[in-house]
Amino acid sequence: ILPAGKRLLPQDTGLAASVGIAALPVFRKVKLGLFFTGDELVMPGEALPPGRIYNSNRFTLRGLGEVFGCELSDYGIVPDSLDATRAVLRKAAAECDVIVTSGGVSVGDADFVKPAVEAEGELLMWKIAMKPGRPLAFGKVGRAAFIGLPGNPVSSFVTFLIFVRPFLLKAQGIADPAPKAIAARADFDWLQPDARREFLRVKWNAQGGLDLYPTQDSAVLTSTAWADGLVDNPAAQAIRKGDSVRFLPYSELYR
Repeated sequence: ILPAGKRLLPQDTGLAASVGIAALPVFRKVKLGLFFTGDELVMPGEALPPGRIYNSNRFTLRGLGEVFGCELSDYGIVPDSLDATRAVLRKAAAECDVIVTSGGVSVGDADFVKPAVEAEGELLMWKIAMKPGRPLAFGKVGRAAFIGLPGNPVSSFVTFLIFVRPFLLKAQGIADPAPKAIAARADFDWLQPDARREFLRVKWNAQGGLDLYPTQDSAVLTSTAWADGLVDNPAAQAIRKGDSVRFLPYSELYR
């Protein structure tokens, strides 16, 4: 009466009970390890010296892990050093199914996540043609899968929804983790598209169309809180008012 690969809703368990089924086979929760790199990071509530920023990604990514039913292990902020990053990777790989990091996957002098993964495991993919989110990494450390997200707050949020979300759902037995996009009317112009595929923060308006947040900068986290979802815009494609666009509402991305 219930197909395999379905996330159980209250009505599903009620249906099973209605025909006398006392127990159902399910997948266990994914053990998700998180850590955040950057000597510039401080926690909310602490003093904010010049050149430092609050670690907003810790709260965004923890919240997303909880939305998708994971058992979370938060390893906190890791100093910008290769030895410290390798040590946390080893610990997380021994305790978790999936490791997700924020920051440190570019090629700057203080970016140690990529070389740490290469030293402790293997890096299978690095960089994607997507905006925001180019420096995304994927690999394995021990038996754990590794996904390295960019450090910019919008980039880490969007890449979690587009890449980590379906990975976690598939690991939990969900047969079809793809979000359902809907066709919607753009009430804005986007006349200088990027050469990469873009995910634009948009919001429903009273006329039934979509408005665009004024700035699509990957450091402006306000855009994600203001928005109702993302427009999935193909590479190099301009958008004009009245065009139909592919809209991914948060209601689908959080499902």
